[in-house]
Amino acid sequence: MSRRRASAKNLVSKEIKREIKEEEEEEEGEGEMDNIKLGTRATRNMKTKLESFSFGNSPTPSSSKATIVSSTATTTTTTAKSKKRKRSESPPVDLHLLTDADADADADAYEPTPQRKTKATKAAKAKVYKMELDSPQPAPANWLVTYRAIEEMRKGRPAPVDTMGCHAPMKETRIDVQARRFITLVSLMLSSQTKDEVTHAAVQNLRAVFRPPKEHDTDPYKEYLTVPNMVSASIETIESCINKVGFWRRKAQYLKSTAEILQRDYAGEIPKSVEGLCGLPGVGMKMAMLTMQNAWGENVGIGVDVHVHRITNRLGWFGRGRETKTPEETRVRLESWLPREFYGPINPLLVGFGQTVCTPVRPKCEECLLSRKEFEIEWEGEGGEGGKGGERVKKVGNGPLCPSAFKGSTGGPRRKTVVKKEEEVLEALIKVELEE
Repeated sequence: MSRRRASAKNLVSKEIKREIKEEEEEEEGEGEMDNIKLGTRATRNMKTKLESFSFGNSPTPSSSKATIVSSTATTTTTTAKSKKRKRSESPPVDLHLLTDADADADADAYEPTPQRKTKATKAAKAKVYKMELDSPQPAPANWLVTYRAIEEMRKGRPAPVDTMGCHAPMKETRIDVQARRFITLVSLMLSSQTKDEVTHAAVQNLRAVFRPPKEHDTDPYKEYLTVPNMVSASIETIESCINKVGFWRRKAQYLKSTAEILQRDYAGEIPKSVEGLCGLPGVGMKMAMLTMQNAWGENVGIGVDVHVHRITNRLGWFGRGRETKTPEETRVRLESWLPREFYGPINPLLVGFGQTVCTPVRPKCEECLLSRKEFEIEWEGEGGEGGKGGERVKKVGNGPLCPSAFKGSTGGPRRKTVVKKEEEVLEALIKVELEE
């Protein structure tokens, strides 16, 4: 077994020697290369393999250590050998043995190849959004009655968005208004693919970590989650505060980069335009619209998240077979027919409805007014379908207002029938046992 291993070792060493010799022959007559650069991975691997074998009577290296540096050939050769040999790893290279002194002399002239930019360091591409449809979509039938029915259902059902939504920071009037606007933006940047409870906890973690110790905190009403403090904070600190939200590593980079841009270009304030907000890393149209509404009080568009996107399609507001594919498409279609006064309230209304009743999985259709053939509601405000403001409106139809009612729900009529049969069987069994 050892004889076979030694024979294989000699064959491999001979093959490696032959490849190196062929490379040296190709480079003869080309002259010594002035700038010595680091070689390719294939050459370094070849050198490692070569050193791992013993070549019999090979000379022992001297006391002065020799540094092996590979240099990439800058000229192409047209020899017959290079035509025959098909090398997919790298262009021909040659090996030079240099002393430590030679290596130190060449180190100053060596310029490392710039590394490829990662996702975090790539320049942000310009974001392009479609602001309106070429031909507006007509308003769906009974949309206002549907909207008022959802308002009625939301009255007695508190949802996480009611206390932990992006509007919450602006209610803390004791805090400087500029800091409140920044906290609103931070909350929205963390909210994507994350529940409101987790987002709220992450924001509170940032506020607590950025606050100095009590002995240095002279003003208990001062806010420390500010642009300058975010700029000075390390990525590791930010990550430790938000590591429960979705894509937290990427969002930590976004927060850091956004704070640097705000400090450099906006004097520590957040932009007061959709275009400026969308130009920040990690900020899309939904975040920009909600920031304009909550931080600046300007109603310029609808903030469409996954809840608004899902529920409006379940309600059939875009027509049968014309469902939207993305939240951005939903926004454009909604804005084409929804009155502007509904742009602001529709987001928290549908988000809370999606968190409590029209959930993504197992929606509670049996508790939803829109799944009934008739229901009675009373709304206040402007007139519209069903009568004047404040008038009691009775909706009677040939079917539920939600075309998706009981589709995929476990609480519909079929489930009730099964439960009823199970109860009847149980009662019969109990009756039999009592008779016995």
